[in-house]
Amino acid sequence: MFFLKESEIKHLYSIKDATDNGIIFDEILKVCEHVKPQLADKGFAYTYAACLLASKDRIDESLKMFSLNKEDTFCSIMTDYLKDVGAFVMPGKVFESAAPYDIYIQTELYKKHQAGTVKNILNFAKKNNHPQQSDTPVTIMDIGPGNGVLTAQFVNKIVKLYKLKSIRIIFIDPFEDMLKTASENCKKNIDIECKTISICCKIQEITNEQIEIIKKSTPIWFINAAISVHHMPKEEKIPMLKLMKELSPNFILTEVNWNHDLPEKDSPELIYSVANSYGTFSKGILELSVSEEDRKLCLYHFPIAEAINIIKQERPARIDYHTTIEEWQNIGHEAGYEVSDPITTFPCKGKPFVFVMEFNSGIR
Repeated sequence: MFFLKESEIKHLYSIKDATDNGIIFDEILKVCEHVKPQLADKGFAYTYAACLLASKDRIDESLKMFSLNKEDTFCSIMTDYLKDVGAFVMPGKVFESAAPYDIYIQTELYKKHQAGTVKNILNFAKKNNHPQQSDTPVTIMDIGPGNGVLTAQFVNKIVKLYKLKSIRIIFIDPFEDMLKTASENCKKNIDIECKTISICCKIQEITNEQIEIIKKSTPIWFINAAISVHHMPKEEKIPMLKLMKELSPNFILTEVNWNHDLPEKDSPELIYSVANSYGTFSKGILELSVSEEDRKLCLYHFPIAEAINIIKQERPARIDYHTTIEEWQNIGHEAGYEVSDPITTFPCKGKPFVFVMEFNSGIR
């Protein structure tokens, strides 16, 4: 949802040329001052140069450049991180532990998108009867369930709607700690008998053996993916969705409307989207009434870690490929789905920041 004009991109490439050529800081600053009047977001000239310098491990110069746009949230949190860590590197794998996630879910952004996701899944359930009789387990699949709290919430809504006696949930996540937490929370908080199957893998790397385990629990009413399938580029999203279509006719996608898949490394459009998306995202964490230690734990091991990876790595090596609504619609159609119109669950500046979209195979 954060885009530059073509004329702005053209001017910004002069900053990239300056950093690529290794010229001294003062000369790069002169280029930024020349580009600045050509931009609607004038401070982004400094943000762009700071990110390019950090990516080239010119940390002290990057800090100077970030300080010139210090009122910007992204520049502020990156300044603190670079001062604390001293390097433009990820502190560890995102969500290897559930602790940063447990802090993030206290934010208003999470609460609003969570409520919107639950509401839309309930609306889906009202329109699409589950495939089993009420005395047998209904099966759903949840990709990237987080701590399982969201899953438990929408399951309890469905339970009341259909008076279900039991439910089976297939969890897919690459981290054992997250799977364990999600399973425990669902068994504790879901109002009926809950059986869980945990499969530890990235969905795009699922094995034939793991697929066979899932097929033993078919039919699967629907697959839920709440901000969890952006960890692969477009060329892997399409076959992933085709595989999901073989397991269930219904796929419910909740995602952020960000442009981090197709733009190449160091491009102005990529860094502009990263800085604005993660800056907006981080505001909610900064507003939390938590200890400074917990705030940094969440910021450093979630938004900052992801932002650094996207900025610093070549496209094939990224761990996140957030995709715009329009591109998700194209991907869904290429995978053979009927795609619903998106529903905004968290707006920003009048546009969808987080959205829900349904993919249906057309088979009922």
